[in-house]
Amino acid sequence: MAEGDLSADLDGGTFGFTLPMGWVQWLVFVIGALMFVAGFVIFLPGISALGAVLMCFSVPTQLQRTLHELRSQLRPADVAWKSDAGGTELESFWNSATVHRPKIDHRSWVFPAPDIDEWHLAERYAPDADGELLPEHPNRIGTPRPPQFSNYGLSLSIAFALLAWQIQMLMEAEEQPMFLKYLVIGTASVWLLASFFLWRRAQAMQDTPTSNIRSVAVGTAELVGQVRPGVVMPPLTVVDDDRSKSVEGLVSWHWTYEVYRCRRVSDGKGGSKEQCNWDTVRTDSGGTGFTIHDGTGGVAVHPNAFGKREYGDHLIQWECRHNISMEGMFLNLLMGSGIKRHRWTLFGLGLGDPCYMLATMRTRSDEALAAENIDRSLQNALLEAVGEKAPGFKPRLEKGTELTALAGARSQLEYLIIPVVALLASILMLGL
Repeated sequence: MAEGDLSADLDGGTFGFTLPMGWVQWLVFVIGALMFVAGFVIFLPGISALGAVLMCFSVPTQLQRTLHELRSQLRPADVAWKSDAGGTELESFWNSATVHRPKIDHRSWVFPAPDIDEWHLAERYAPDADGELLPEHPNRIGTPRPPQFSNYGLSLSIAFALLAWQIQMLMEAEEQPMFLKYLVIGTASVWLLASFFLWRRAQAMQDTPTSNIRSVAVGTAELVGQVRPGVVMPPLTVVDDDRSKSVEGLVSWHWTYEVYRCRRVSDGKGGSKEQCNWDTVRTDSGGTGFTIHDGTGGVAVHPNAFGKREYGDHLIQWECRHNISMEGMFLNLLMGSGIKRHRWTLFGLGLGDPCYMLATMRTRSDEALAAENIDRSLQNALLEAVGEKAPGFKPRLEKGTELTALAGARSQLEYLIIPVVALLASILMLGL
């Protein structure tokens, strides 16, 4: 399938209803459907509302389903390898040590990207051999548009109506109208606020034209391309100073170390109950300068200059049971008793990955140009991408292309209009 054949699939149209993908999503969807029906049977609309929410978030968007099918068609070997390499592997039975890698990378390439043999590293800023944009570049395939109405809008509208109905029933039974009515307003307000930030992010991507790197100019720009080496190759990324937890080829990364701790808390009835949750102990982030290349040329990127970096799903996660040792005893004393498990999670952007960024382009220093012996006839080689803010412009660095970054986007109707209607309805409910 050529990239041009995708243009029709990028327009979501009016309606975009989908079904779950994978057995986990189907399980959540079925549980949600059973709860939805059960709520009406036992006359508890709140249960039905929760079921509708589960059904909403267990299904992919229309574009996510399309991209999943395209990856399997266009990159069958890579997708099959990722699926075979992913999953949870038991490394040690004695301390229940496991390593987990996702089976699907939703931010990976959809169309095949150039292999390392085609990167001409000696002239990293020069165009590729054909000088053409990468097949997945927005200026070749266009910008996706979500459907006006989907499972998301339908399910959340029904869930909110059922929640309002449940609260109305409680008001009549317990005679506590003011508190419960404000709860409806609070729910609608949180929904609208969260939707507004999601809409603003999607709108910035859809409205900002993507620049071809060959002709990018000083100022703010949207860039899409492939991650390739910079002046130096990225060093080995070592998680929490443990060489056994290391990954090669990451130009930007972030890891977290968490402990699963259980403690006794009051149950509000004079007794106590056990409460367990993951607590973050420490985190770290970093990166190495790299080149983003879209086929027409490359430009230097300083990832550590970006305050907002998104990597999608984790690359690898290590987990083990708490070890009763001197170190483990010290950690218990430091954080309190009840530690059961440990978990290290690594996120990252690696060589060859797709990269999307909203960046500020600035002129490189003479020292940097001289150090690399830059060909000054290439305009893009004289610039560098950094995460400097500007009025009305918030820079960001993401793993993925514009296509994958917008795969989960919703329409303005679902992001803003439906939550606004819900908020107005809850305010009117307050006056009744």
